[in-house]
Amino acid sequence: MSEFDFKALTPYIEDNLITDINYNGRELWIDHLKKGRYACEDFFMEERLEQFCYRYANHANLLFNATYPVLESENEALRLSIMHDSVARSGYSISIRKTPTLIRLNREKMLEENYATTGILEFLERAVKARCNILICGLPGAGKTELVKYLTTHIPSSERVITIEDTLELHYSKLHPHKDCVELKVNDNFTYVDAIKACLRQRPDWLLVSEVRGAEVVQMMQAVSTGAKLISTLHCDDASAIPLRLLHMFPGMELSNERILHMIYESIDIGIHISSTITDQGVQRQIEKVVCYQILDNNILDQKVIYQDHKMCSEYPEKIKVKFDKYDKRMKLQEKGSKKGDKRNESKRSLRKIS
Repeated sequence: MSEFDFKALTPYIEDNLITDINYNGRELWIDHLKKGRYACEDFFMEERLEQFCYRYANHANLLFNATYPVLESENEALRLSIMHDSVARSGYSISIRKTPTLIRLNREKMLEENYATTGILEFLERAVKARCNILICGLPGAGKTELVKYLTTHIPSSERVITIEDTLELHYSKLHPHKDCVELKVNDNFTYVDAIKACLRQRPDWLLVSEVRGAEVVQMMQAVSTGAKLISTLHCDDASAIPLRLLHMFPGMELSNERILHMIYESIDIGIHISSTITDQGVQRQIEKVVCYQILDNNILDQKVIYQDHKMCSEYPEKIKVKFDKYDKRMKLQEKGSKKGDKRNESKRSLRKIS
């Protein structure tokens, strides 16, 4: 795909601030990180859209006609979808999604753009190090995958990561070449359910599932119950609604809704909601809300809001305290072991000098 001449679309593909390009033969619509979504009034395509579509199909060596009306192709940087006019009655349609091998978010940028506060960023970074299970929700285009990429930078290099995606967007092994990672790509013959089942035999410390959509939620919960840690995303407009959203994904099972919700509250530690708003200054993305899910001693399902309206809670819930305490103890043991190792090395150096 990188060798293909996109002609009039090339400037938009090369612009790193543009994430999505959609052309319906009449208007070119752009999704811009700063400007939001807008139509390019001065866009002109020198070749007919039909010609462009068939030229790309030939380049990709893919069938594209009334019998095969959907063309889908991807590489490490782009995902392209073309609809034939036999099914798209308004005419040929092109949709290009960029999937660059880069991490757009960093702490300095997030603070500068009012994406989040120092307090919540420190909390989330520590939550990853403490091996909390995290789900990120938001509407399409909110930037869920970008936050996943940022959070995964805090996974220790000694911990094994398996990514499961239908479109390769995380690029974990390329962004972290010295970390232990296996990247799985699902398709019609290898579903999310198949992938999650298979990866449990690969000794994962972490599962990075690009998006939770349906029946695979059962295997995902089972994976978490075996000790694998999880970071994933789903479409939902409130972190508090994530458990119910997951409940509705469960296929018909003998378990009651109450039992399933208990399983969810037990398995998932943290829910994050990201919002995206168009303002006079452009697109404002931010962490809207962070919630902890827990089961109280009296078996009551409970949600504790950790962060909302740029304000942190005064005290973390017990479930989080326990995980953070375990992390602190691990760090102290590692530090102790490191100091012992330094002393042994120092003793060896002293003996060499004496000899």
